Amino acid sequence: MKHCLSAAIAQFTQLLRKHVRLKKRCSSEIQNQIKTAVSSGSLRLLFEDRSTLRRINVDSSSGTLRLLFDCASTPTRSAVEALPKPSRRNDKPVPNMSRISLEAEPKASRPGGEVSPSRGFFLTNFAPASAFHAIGIKFSLGSHRTTPIKTRCRPDENLMKCKNSVGIAQKLVDYSLAQETHRLDYSATLGSPLLSPCYTQGQLNDCTRPTQQKQAFQQVGNDRLTYRVESERFVLRCFKSICKAFVFRVNTLAGSVGVVVQRALKCFLSVADYKCAYRIILTCLFLCLVSMFSLSAQTPSKNSGADGLSDLVALKSGDKIPDAVWNQSLELHYFNGQKKTIKFADLKGKLILLDFWSTGCPSCIEGIPDMELIQQRFKDKVQVVMVNSKRNRDTPERIKKRFKKYKEDFNYTPVLPTILNDTLFTSLFPHNTLPTIGIINPEGEFVLNSYASSITEDIIKDFLKTGVSSRFIEKSEIQNTARINTRPLVDTTGLLFCSVMSGYRENYLGVYPAVSYSEGNSLFQVGNYFLNTCYQLAFPNAFKGVQSNLFVFDDQINKKFINLIYDFKTTKGQFWYQLYLRDSITQELAFDYFRNALIERFHVAVERKKGTVAAYALSLDGSRPLWKTKGGMYMNSVDKGNESLIMQNMPLNGVIGFIRSVLDKPVIFEGKSSERIDLRLPGNFLDLSIKEKIAALEQHGIRLTPTQYNGEYPYFYTVSTKHTK
Repeated sequence: MKHCLSAAIAQFTQLLRKHVRLKKRCSSEIQNQIKTAVSSGSLRLLFEDRSTLRRINVDSSSGTLRLLFDCASTPTRSAVEALPKPSRRNDKPVPNMSRISLEAEPKASRPGGEVSPSRGFFLTNFAPASAFHAIGIKFSLGSHRTTPIKTRCRPDENLMKCKNSVGIAQKLVDYSLAQETHRLDYSATLGSPLLSPCYTQGQLNDCTRPTQQKQAFQQVGNDRLTYRVESERFVLRCFKSICKAFVFRVNTLAGSVGVVVQRALKCFLSVADYKCAYRIILTCLFLCLVSMFSLSAQTPSKNSGADGLSDLVALKSGDKIPDAVWNQSLELHYFNGQKKTIKFADLKGKLILLDFWSTGCPSCIEGIPDMELIQQRFKDKVQVVMVNSKRNRDTPERIKKRFKKYKEDFNYTPVLPTILNDTLFTSLFPHNTLPTIGIINPEGEFVLNSYASSITEDIIKDFLKTGVSSRFIEKSEIQNTARINTRPLVDTTGLLFCSVMSGYRENYLGVYPAVSYSEGNSLFQVGNYFLNTCYQLAFPNAFKGVQSNLFVFDDQINKKFINLIYDFKTTKGQFWYQLYLRDSITQELAFDYFRNALIERFHVAVERKKGTVAAYALSLDGSRPLWKTKGGMYMNSVDKGNESLIMQNMPLNGVIGFIRSVLDKPVIFEGKSSERIDLRLPGNFLDLSIKEKIAALEQHGIRLTPTQYNGEYPYFYTVSTKHTK
């Protein structure tokens, strides 16, 4: 349709040019009348513009024709060149229109003798609206949809009935002439001739009779289309509205389709490569699996007995264990491969010790034999259950491999059962370090989380008797898991200097002694170190190359201090020191302050001496090697109040250190120190006299003979605080 319309309008334009390019023209008055008639023509009806359109270039590529006919032709001439300017008022204006005619066209553009539409065309002073409306009627009747539009009419065809481009153009020209004839007839009726020149046979001649002009126009205007102006305007407005709506719809659809096409192309380009598409699919599958595992990780496992307990919160000391927890089933795993399912309520009425552990915690595994001793000692009153949290990521294969090593090295397999992949008790009793012992009393109340070192037979016996938990050392979540950025012991705001020493600082790990500098200030801390280690750090020259079994104490030093020096298990033997200075300080000077703080706190100093002192010579009876180890896990259960003091598969140096802590003189050993000892002493051994202790050790093949030691040794002596500056 686009091509046919272009051809039709091109033919119409050529006919107009043929008539206009005549040598003679009508007078300026006739031109004004024609222009006035034209100004009320099709453009005003189409666009409702009341201005007088005299010389308007409607380009084929302009928005007007493109909106109506979707024509994309390109103009080759300007409208200014087509008509004389209004300021030219000569009696015989000279036309400056381009002399383009059918004969002037190249023959190549007219194959077969046909006239090809001009590529560049323009419409100047449109024909009256009725003529243009004829085109609208023809298109509105749908003839262009059913009958192809031809470029020429047959000789026997009626021009008015020919449905081709030349017919439409002829209608426009003929109807234009009919309109002029009507106006001339009207002027003649009024008795004032309007035309002096007229246009006949391509020449400008004087015409004195309007009747002849009227007849000429009438003859040319035979078989014309006549329509009422009002109906024409109404139909044309409808046609214009339909065209505008159609173009708007098409533009909107094209815009939306363009966005969709762009997105589709992007998606296509991203998956066009097979490898890329394959990776995308694998990535999606991986994300789905991660989401599934994340959901399952948040859901309590059946092994922990936490199904349906997601609304539980962490318990505080004194809180009762919820009934929903007691009703849970627990699957207990034994290290020999057996399993057992119980209800947690089956343990109610006993002191329940939940030993949280993991395969990555060596001290946890080394403490299992001690917990087994507790279970044997209080068989009917205490139940120890090991708990391996799900956050440890310990699989059954990993656990099996870990204890296979202990089986090979120590011939040891734990007998206590364990819960695997726990989420329930880990949530109820929060902690962030291992080992941790969660304690539930026989009344079903949560007591506290405690350190493994405070779970001794003596403390448990006292708790079962009194129900008071004051001897248990509470273990909350550790504040300095990385052992750095530890909060100072004393607030240093506004201080110039402070040197403070205190006992064990709860819920903090040990802090290595070192000076840290910040904004010109110095901070030095020694955190939760045993007293024995503190003295060795403060007096390094006195202890260099000397074992602890050669310590010599002045007679004025009390037994309490000696016990603290040999205490490597409880928190009583641990201390914390802090030095703050609003200035820079060297490491050496910081240790000087630390040394003075120890002396001020305990009134004891130490120095290295060389000489002869009384001692005990230790020897092992080879004829009765009761001391020789039979293997098994390393064990050092020598706490006061225990039913038995047990040292199992312990290095000889460790046994000698224990013996020195319970005697009054240094202990000397001349043999090999690579031996390992098994020693089981009665629970009251620590309360015996020195003579009784020596006799008890001799029964196990360990002889202690009084002797003299000549050599170097650390010497502890009492001092007054006035000598410490």
